[in-house]
Amino acid sequence: MHGFQDGSAIEYGDVSWSGFKSLIDAEINNNTYSKARYKTVFCHKPPHQVLPKITDRHASANIKVTEEEGFYSVSVARTIERSDIEGGEREVEGSLALYQHGKSQIWTALTGYDPDFFKRGFKWVLKRAEPHISDLYADSEELREVLQRVEKELSVDITVDKTVVYSRDEGQINFQTRPYKQVFSDNKLTNGYVDKLNFTASRKGELFFDGFISREGVTKLNAGDPDLFNKYLVGSLVDIVSEKLEVLVDTSREEGGEITEIEVEFDEEVLRSPADNRELISALNDLTKTTMAVFHDNPYAHLSLVDFVDGSNHDIYVTGSNTVSIVPGYKGSVNSLIRVADQLSKEFHEGVMHVREEPNYDLTDFVA
Repeated sequence: MHGFQDGSAIEYGDVSWSGFKSLIDAEINNNTYSKARYKTVFCHKPPHQVLPKITDRHASANIKVTEEEGFYSVSVARTIERSDIEGGEREVEGSLALYQHGKSQIWTALTGYDPDFFKRGFKWVLKRAEPHISDLYADSEELREVLQRVEKELSVDITVDKTVVYSRDEGQINFQTRPYKQVFSDNKLTNGYVDKLNFTASRKGELFFDGFISREGVTKLNAGDPDLFNKYLVGSLVDIVSEKLEVLVDTSREEGGEITEIEVEFDEEVLRSPADNRELISALNDLTKTTMAVFHDNPYAHLSLVDFVDGSNHDIYVTGSNTVSIVPGYKGSVNSLIRVADQLSKEFHEGVMHVREEPNYDLTDFVA
């Protein structure tokens, strides 16, 4: 089921969430090559309603959603046609489980299929559901907070044995085994970000789980307890990115709705000159499926961005040496705001988002 070999839980007709977790546990801890791959996403509409409609736009795909006890099963089959494939085409087929976190709009998809299906079936189907299903991202500070919360709540030692860190120019892979805190205090993060890492959580030689986490909301369980992994690792990721999502949901704008401004605040003064403004403009200009008009870049920057994914538009201003404001236009969806914020974080600098407060003026501000 979903890439995990059928065990006793399925043999006796138990397709409940608890039965499925027992199957995952048995598979990954008895088969060195089996992994449980997860991706956490934000769903503006119920995903079990959105996913089957993808076939309306992609005739070569077949997507079926089945309601189980506590989760949904999603089967995906598609034909990839390319000239470099022998015979011109090949089939990708597999399935995934999809479950909701409480009553929130955050869901996690899970599969035991191999990396080929994970990339070309699992992630493909979620991406084709955009803008109704949005990718999440966790910046370096949020990834650190996730691991710190796991460390504290389980009283475990977290050791990293592989890290991928990106500067604005290139990615670097580090295979040094070290405590996770050293990753986030590394000088290489001065002008970059943590993209992904492999880690173990253990206490006095007892392994709780061996896992993986990335900034794009992908997690992976290599070995250990699926219940602990889901509750503490995935659960912490959900809790921490929820705070950022609240800002984006509160400031998103339906057509003609009330305007609320987002402010992105950076730790350092990264916007002190016209050259810095142009670096910001260049970073946003690389965002896929958008077009951009630059109104000013000296002494301050003002640009307008249109997102072709759903027609959203935003005005973006440099409002200080360490602040940028994003003002949703006539339409500014959560999906588009996530895309813009993620692009700023990856290609310019990581910052903290909050709703920009309205200025509070009194008479003395206007009288000399």
